[in-house]
Amino acid sequence: MLTRLHENVAAPERCPKPVIAKLHGFTFGVGLELALACDFRIAADDLVLGLPEVTIGMIPGSGGTQRLARLIGLGRAKDMILRGRRIRADEALELGIVTEVVNPASLDAAADSVAGELMQLSPLAIAMAKRVINRAYDGPLAVGLELEGLAYGFLRSSDDLREGVKSFVEKRDPQFRGT
Repeated sequence: MLTRLHENVAAPERCPKPVIAKLHGFTFGVGLELALACDFRIAADDLVLGLPEVTIGMIPGSGGTQRLARLIGLGRAKDMILRGRRIRADEALELGIVTEVVNPASLDAAADSVAGELMQLSPLAIAMAKRVINRAYDGPLAVGLELEGLAYGFLRSSDDLREGVKSFVEKRDPQFRGT
């Protein structure tokens, strides 16, 4: 029997907007797999994460084996997954699993800060960049460069690009509309 849970867990990747995961405490199994599908992972310093499924005779089955290996490399992913190893926030930051570590009381503010930063940018350019990165990452370089070139060409005719250039010249903050 083939499970399709990975399709639900992949929802953050399909979302055209950036998705931020806030992680604290214990984040294991499918919880970590869901976080790995997000664009940003901000961790409290009390975080302990892992894919411990092998310790009960199973494997991560919702994309964890694939996303973790792509994120931190094959050897490091095998070390975590095959041993069912748990890691703390500082090691997760060092490995590149999380993008930032803060104290638990600052977790909401740190996520809000990233969200606020992203909201100042062109939603059209953000969505296009996310799509190109996600679609081309594990494919041949030539395909990725072609997809990037097509997206670049598309964005050249956008209102957001015109507004971005105009606001730069006028030394003011841009007012992007996503068009």
